[in-house]
Amino acid sequence: SSGQYGSYGQDIVPPNLRRVVSVAAGAVHSLALKRDGSVVAWGFNSCGQCDVPSGLSNVVAIAGGMYHSMALKQDGTVVAWGNDDLGQTDVPGVLSNVVAIAAGGFHSLALRNDGTVVSWGRYGLMSFGVPEGLSNVVAIASGDYRSLALRNDGTVVAWGEDSSGQCDVPSELRNVVAIEAHGNHSM
Repeated sequence: SSGQYGSYGQDIVPPNLRRVVSVAAGAVHSLALKRDGSVVAWGFNSCGQCDVPSGLSNVVAIAGGMYHSMALKQDGTVVAWGNDDLGQTDVPGVLSNVVAIAAGGFHSLALRNDGTVVSWGRYGLMSFGVPEGLSNVVAIASGDYRSLALRNDGTVVAWGEDSSGQCDVPSELRNVVAIEAHGNHSM
């Protein structure tokens, strides 16, 4: 639907887009994962975030950041494209065994099958490095300037920019089964 930023075309679904199994949204662009493992992107393409790499296939998950996009392939590897001013599309060369991805404003996250998280990118002087000792993670989420991890015991860990309390996880928060982050808030 059209909203404040609808004029960039991210809300205009390409004609004949069919067999979609998942969608993702960046700041001003949209992504669709098709049943055949291919990706379609549309909207504002100022940094190449809609330029899906040629030959990209076997994709099982997608994510959209501020001006970058990500895809998780069936073999557990990650592909990222678009704005790389702050390293957000510089996928670490040794990254493998990935089971989930998340794209923040200027950083990217990957959850590995051993419950560890890998992060890359930054905003100004702020690094989005993963907290030391973070393990047993079962889900990840990322907002503009922060990240969340859901641990297998139902607790949540948050890190990154915290000027408005985005990383202040309530101490009584337990038995969490899902997390989400967007813009400047966490859920």
